[in-house]
Amino acid sequence: MEPTLIFINGNIITMKEGLKAEALAVEGDRITALGSRDEIMELANVMTRVIDLEGRTLMPGLIDTHVHVVGYGFSFEAIDLLGIPSLEKLVEKCERHIRENEIPDGTWILGRGFDHNRFEDTKRFPNSSDLNRISEKHPILLLRTCGHIGIANDLALQFAGVDGNTYVRGGSFDKHEDGSPNGVIKEASLEWFKEKMSQSRNVDDLKRAIMIGGRDLSRFGITSVHTEDSYDLGYAGDLEDLYEAYRQLIIEGNLYQRVYQKISLPRIENVRNFLKKDLKSGDGNDYFRIGPVKLWADGTLGGRTAWLIEDYDDASGQKGISVYDDDEMVEIIDLCQKNNLQMCIHSIGDAALEQILDAYEKTGSSLEADNRHRIVHCQIGNHKQYERIGRLGLNINIQPLHTRTDFPLIEYRLGKDRTSKCHAWKSLKEEGVVITGSSDVPCTNDRNAASVFQGISAIVNRDYWLKEEEVSVYDALEMYTTNAAYSAFEEDTKGTIEEGKLADLIILSDDPLSIDKTRIKDINVEMTFLGGRLIYGGMK
Repeated sequence: MEPTLIFINGNIITMKEGLKAEALAVEGDRITALGSRDEIMELANVMTRVIDLEGRTLMPGLIDTHVHVVGYGFSFEAIDLLGIPSLEKLVEKCERHIRENEIPDGTWILGRGFDHNRFEDTKRFPNSSDLNRISEKHPILLLRTCGHIGIANDLALQFAGVDGNTYVRGGSFDKHEDGSPNGVIKEASLEWFKEKMSQSRNVDDLKRAIMIGGRDLSRFGITSVHTEDSYDLGYAGDLEDLYEAYRQLIIEGNLYQRVYQKISLPRIENVRNFLKKDLKSGDGNDYFRIGPVKLWADGTLGGRTAWLIEDYDDASGQKGISVYDDDEMVEIIDLCQKNNLQMCIHSIGDAALEQILDAYEKTGSSLEADNRHRIVHCQIGNHKQYERIGRLGLNINIQPLHTRTDFPLIEYRLGKDRTSKCHAWKSLKEEGVVITGSSDVPCTNDRNAASVFQGISAIVNRDYWLKEEEVSVYDALEMYTTNAAYSAFEEDTKGTIEEGKLADLIILSDDPLSIDKTRIKDINVEMTFLGGRLIYGGMK
């Protein structure tokens, strides 16, 4: 054994119950030995780099199980509308961006992050008339913070061929009173629209976005991502440019995270076309694997497109958007299950959750095989549904920081009774459900939302809302390590510090298991290692 790296004099959190170590050795991209300081130092040679932790904490690299790496990368190039206080300020900022950057006519303008619920001058959605004020010579698309609703100006609508008769199942193009499109694009219609827009992007554009997004995620200690790049590109199965971008980055040594790639296949015909490629979940290597098929059963709470059993409290007669009829949901799940494709379904409303659970029960798929299907978000539900999730063996993927953005809004949308059953993480855990954590960046309203320790803080500090649904700090850490690895069938290579596992490691400023839990949000990641290679921070 000739270790390339040795870590000593620190606090090592192995995330393996009962396993303790004072030091560890890395050879190549694998952890090769754990033991006492003296035992590990005996393995060192002249070429071994010894890292003195000086009392700091070493733990496994973190896994974000729901993120949009390509979209996150492109968001750094888009107009940042996070926290924009009014519609007028939005118009002014976009117009100034075009003018000051001297952007040529005909160039696409992308912005994201606004939340109309926080506007001071109006609570309505912006529309094409507002965006036409910004420019009539540039096609413009602005994405709401959730990423599920977009606003386009007339030129962008014209570019995509949208008129009053354009229809996409599972989505909508809102209209003016005269029947012409007003620029508000929701759910599946937005995915279709983005596909038209993305046709101008090439492999180099995708590589740049992946590197920009990945580099930023590395500063939060994230070494693996379950990413949904196809959604951000509007693709539905034709992913060759995306695959090629990742292939080149792996060869060049410029990939900052290991990738479990979710595949957006919103319709049964998309699944059938994908199956012709003879790919299944788990195919790939240590850097890139095919992940689950991604579906959306509904939309978002903020946009009132989450599908509810009962009306919205603040909008009588509205229950949100249902993307599928019951038979199609069953048909897609059954086809994926028969072809070794893991499933990952977006559900925010309780009606969407009910449809998903009914579909799994009809197919029987989750009861018959270790497929580790997952539900993303699972924000609104009830305890009977949570019991069914546990019985079906489904995993749940949560976004802890969404509780803080939902908190001012959710009771207004749902009323007290439904609100009291939302984001019920402890209840789900008590049903035996495997829960994983994630950020969903850039579908957030905070540029630091990818911070796992801010997410963990939101899990373990719920004084502001439903404190009874708090779980322990260790349970929260599992959501980003052992549980996350398990959800991708990667528990043999990731999630814990053990001999033979990948040397994806992070050094922290503080020990999350010993400091006051109110300070967890302030923990800094000082170094991030991917396969023993330093990708963030500096050596002392």
